[in-house]
Amino acid sequence: MNSSIRRLLCSALALSALTLSAAAQSVSDFYSGKTMSLVIGYPPGGGFDSSARILMRHMSRHIPGQPGMVPRNMPGAGSLVAANHLYNLAAKDGTEFGIIGGSVPFGPLWSRDGVKFEATKFNWIGSMDRWTGIALMWGEAPVTTIDKAFTQEVTVGATGSGDVTSIYPRVLNALIKTRFKVVGGYQGTSDLSLAMERGEIFGRLGWCWDCVKSEKPDWVGNHKIKIMIQLGMVKDPELPGVPHIFDLVKTEEDRQIVKLVFGSQDMARPFLAPPGVPKDRVTALRKAFEATLADKEFLAEAQRLNMPIKLTSADEIEKLISDVYATPQPVIDRAAAIIGSN
Repeated sequence: MNSSIRRLLCSALALSALTLSAAAQSVSDFYSGKTMSLVIGYPPGGGFDSSARILMRHMSRHIPGQPGMVPRNMPGAGSLVAANHLYNLAAKDGTEFGIIGGSVPFGPLWSRDGVKFEATKFNWIGSMDRWTGIALMWGEAPVTTIDKAFTQEVTVGATGSGDVTSIYPRVLNALIKTRFKVVGGYQGTSDLSLAMERGEIFGRLGWCWDCVKSEKPDWVGNHKIKIMIQLGMVKDPELPGVPHIFDLVKTEEDRQIVKLVFGSQDMARPFLAPPGVPKDRVTALRKAFEATLADKEFLAEAQRLNMPIKLTSADEIEKLISDVYATPQPVIDRAAAIIGSN
């Protein structure tokens, strides 16, 4: 055997030994002594940031090896910057994961502008919350039921043409023939709430039921508002008698559009890891995430912070995204046209 062949065999054996050694390394051995980075797609201080930081304070002890965790805020383009980073630049060894907006994985269906990821290839960890979207009307508004909205125009506020406060009324007007008139220019939730209290607008679409209970308990407790329709994927048991969007759409194509537009509410605060992370580490992160959301200390802190916790599992997220991306292109095109209309 000549020297060249011997060198090649030695190199191959060495590479094989390294591969076997890495494969044999347990998840606990890998994470022990390491520090993980939790990428947060929004600035400090908001709801997503709070969700990430409370998770970080408790999740480590449920991961084999109990690694440390540090936050890394990476705001920009509604968390698109963070999504792109996690897909392309983040470490793919299981030491980096993050949280992005629930609607971000759906965005590429409407536009690829700025998108540098494939949503179906992420390793989804789970979501801390699922929302029931609502059409919220001030109690003294002339139109407070969905039946009246079919025949009478009602003014609702919005923060911008690309925000759900504008998109949701457009979708309902197109699919079930409501007569919402959208008035834009408001700066955010507080601005919209004040406008409702002043009588400038009669309501808004795109807020979640848990959000209202948390941020405006007096509205709920003092019956200052009416919930016109539920816009989540499933009916909320706290809203008996409130019509659900799936009860009102007539065709299978319309139901597909509803899932495209409103489906992201089932993964309202999703955590995800880059593609390429070893499967055993992904499995460990998923188990740790679910264990954290059932942890008594975690739940007690979440309650003190008035933070609703409703698990959506990684499997549920993967199925939702897979189903949405399997939507026929003509349906996606129609939905995009509705979303982009004025």
